[in-house]
Amino acid sequence: MTVLNRAEDVAAELRTRLLTLTIAQGAETDIGRKVFQGRRKVDDSMLPCVSMIEGDDVPARETNTTTYELAQRYVLFAYLPCDADDPNIAAHAALRDLKRAVFTTGGRPSVTWGSKVKSVEYLGRDIGPRADGASFVLASIEIAVTFVEALHNP
Repeated sequence: MTVLNRAEDVAAELRTRLLTLTIAQGAETDIGRKVFQGRRKVDDSMLPCVSMIEGDDVPARETNTTTYELAQRYVLFAYLPCDADDPNIAAHAALRDLKRAVFTTGGRPSVTWGSKVKSVEYLGRDIGPRADGASFVLASIEIAVTFVEALHNP
């Protein structure tokens, strides 16, 4: 088991988890067909997809002078086609997929990704506003991943 101790390693693990979100691999949606790291603008030709946006990291506590426990925030945006009259049905399926990818390891519930990180915390979800009649929907969850980083050896 590899312990993740850099934000880019945590992001890579998260991306790997999101790439499993395809119907062929047992998910309810195909949002894992494309996973972007930091992309904020998505057009119809990219659907379905997920975009991972990294937020602030919050130092949780110092473990010594250059080693900190950090809570790195992420917002995971799922963009997917939907029934224009009932967009929330697709949005709820995407939310379930995102939650399974983040809070399951090896088919079992996990908030430490098999001891790779200190913890993964759920901070909430949202279904984005959109114009009535649009044939896509945006759903998102926000999480914080806590890990220990040696600032002297990033």
